[in-house]
Amino acid sequence: MRFLSHFSMAVALAAVGTLAVTALPQKAEAAKKKPKAPKNSKEFTAVIVPVQKAMEGEDPTLAKPLMDSVLAQTWTGYDQFVAGQFAVNLGVKLKDQGLQETGLTAMVASGFAPAEQMPAFNFYLGNFAFGDERWSEAAHYFQTAYDLGYRGNNFEPLLAETFFKRNMSSEGLTKWDQIITDANASQTKAPETWYRLARDRALATGDMGVYAKWAAKWASAYPSGDSWGDAVAATRRTLKADSTQNLELLRFMKTTGALKTSSDYKEYAEEAQRKNLFGEVVAVLEEGQQNGTVGSSHPLIAELLVPARREVSGDKASLPAQPSGVRGSGSSSVMMNFADVWLGYKDFNKAVAFYEAGLAKPSADLNRGYMGVGTAHAYAGDYTAAKQAFSKVSGPRAPLAGMWQTWIDQQTAPAAPVAAPAAATAEPAS
Repeated sequence: MRFLSHFSMAVALAAVGTLAVTALPQKAEAAKKKPKAPKNSKEFTAVIVPVQKAMEGEDPTLAKPLMDSVLAQTWTGYDQFVAGQFAVNLGVKLKDQGLQETGLTAMVASGFAPAEQMPAFNFYLGNFAFGDERWSEAAHYFQTAYDLGYRGNNFEPLLAETFFKRNMSSEGLTKWDQIITDANASQTKAPETWYRLARDRALATGDMGVYAKWAAKWASAYPSGDSWGDAVAATRRTLKADSTQNLELLRFMKTTGALKTSSDYKEYAEEAQRKNLFGEVVAVLEEGQQNGTVGSSHPLIAELLVPARREVSGDKASLPAQPSGVRGSGSSSVMMNFADVWLGYKDFNKAVAFYEAGLAKPSADLNRGYMGVGTAHAYAGDYTAAKQAFSKVSGPRAPLAGMWQTWIDQQTAPAAPVAAPAAATAEPAS
């Protein structure tokens, strides 16, 4: 006799927490014909024929108790495969998800499921388990599907999520790292949503070092004011920055478009004002005016911008044009302070000269000096020299130096292909 040869199933994965995915698999192909087609046993044929007749009748619900009776018996091989196929088809008719899962499990266990369908079958079984909050089982099936090459329905976030559902944050982030690395090694770049999901899970661990790592990964892959702002914020939470280091962070934020609010501009302007960096105060507040973040009536205009503008001319006239013009021997910090002033006035060659003069002095703060040299070269567009300087930065400033190097790489890299829109995936709560 001829049994149903095509298998179709609509799997709806209900929302669990705030993460949900809907998978709509297409019809699977019939099992490939073999030289000797498998046959069902007489015993199985005798019990499955009534099921098929009931399924084809006007009321397919009558087939349910018959199918349950068939599944209650022990079948192996091709009998088990066909029993599972009937169970899946009846489950679809009756919208009985439990029956679909039981049938698909039997098909996979039989050894007769088509090899080309095994990746999808394991994915569907993972969906069933995930929807039922059987996290370990879901992880097993999803991982098997992944290892077999399945990449449909944007299911990778669900694979990673099975670890977080079991409070296995470290393993979950390791899985995210593998998933994203594999995607980037293929022809399709990992979507930005994945980086955000992993970043959120890293933040939820409470480990700010881990959070900073994933925030930087996001900004590295998808640079924007938002992603770089997040990376800087993460770095701030791990670094007890002094006033000079905070100004260095704010300079990077300005460069990457991460200054988003009037409060950001206020912080930058006030930090520069404390050091009498009038050129920098003017530059940052005028930028805020131009992009509309700092309105014309904002208190910052009268409090900081107008007074700074008055100081610029006399301040520039009083500055030494070269390190040799500094009165006395000039300490390292004095030289670097002059360098900061010239940096604010956008005279990058003079800024580099003073930073380097400061580096040559005894007891120099090498990390501050190389950070300044790198920043000046980056502002000037000399990215090779900037990266060389940033590579010499160590200690608490190293994360910022690393972000500068990543940003430089982004400016010089060829445009990457845009990933195709992924299936809708809600981000898990952080």
